[in-house]
Amino acid sequence: MRSILTIVFGIIISFTAASSSLAESYPSKPVRVVMPFAAGSPTDALARIITTALSTRLKQAFIVDNKPGASGIIGTDTVAKSTADGYTLLFSTNTTQIANQFLFKRIPYNPSKDFSAIAVVGGVPHVLVVNPSLPVKSVSELIQYAKSHPDQIAFPYANSTTRITGSTFRVMTGTAITAVPYKTYPQAVSELLAGQTQMMFIDFATGLPHIRSGKLRPLAVTPNRSSKLPDVPSVSDSLPGFQIGNWAGLFAPAGTPNDIIARLNREVTAIMADAEVQKQIDGIGYELMKPMSPAAFQDFTISERQHYAEIVRKAGIQPE
Repeated sequence: MRSILTIVFGIIISFTAASSSLAESYPSKPVRVVMPFAAGSPTDALARIITTALSTRLKQAFIVDNKPGASGIIGTDTVAKSTADGYTLLFSTNTTQIANQFLFKRIPYNPSKDFSAIAVVGGVPHVLVVNPSLPVKSVSELIQYAKSHPDQIAFPYANSTTRITGSTFRVMTGTAITAVPYKTYPQAVSELLAGQTQMMFIDFATGLPHIRSGKLRPLAVTPNRSSKLPDVPSVSDSLPGFQIGNWAGLFAPAGTPNDIIARLNREVTAIMADAEVQKQIDGIGYELMKPMSPAAFQDFTISERQHYAEIVRKAGIQPE
């Protein structure tokens, strides 16, 4: 019996040592970080800040690979089906990891089973904006205008989050505004600026430059008021209970060694504590979130799914 126990303990010790050694030597080659949204998108900008810092800290290239399309489904599915060795990662948002499963009848990946959460990075408030050609300057004026001009106001969307915010606003206000889908986020914004659509819940990273230049008029912020637009109220001031935000983080295919996930979490946490990185992230409109362990981040995604399920139900959105 003693010899058997000795062998078992020896195997456990060897496995632990090998796992620890794996994490210490990681990465030994370039790491591919799939970005399921277009280059130039807010999430893409955030991912490049984090991957640049990871490359510097770990002395190995972390390469952003943009694979946009289908509300992020194409790129996300690529990672779900990749080898779980730490060399293919996903930098994405609650669009692909939460909302998509409620907006599509079928998606090729299972967000709760096919991924291991690594680290949450930041959240980005959204601001309800209108094209200046629309004669409204507040949420209440927008609601009144939409009710007196049914089917004459449209909002663009290119991902699940922007679709949910617009649809929720439509249902809560009882207005007949129209949702217009676009393939990419930059395209959706471009059409809003051109006046092809009239209103949008746009993220701060994209919206602030256009707001400051006068090309878009801000009406309200969600989920809460922001110091970046101190004079702009929150949507919930006019519509109690309207609180929808966006967040982004790093994920790995399920089955990726825990030691690698733990090391990446430590590195991202250290990066987020760097003053220069914080300045860069603030500059693109994102706001840092409190660091979470991989387990805490995983639990957070579970609670977010429950939250979004209720939002989608109330908004009456039918899966496509």
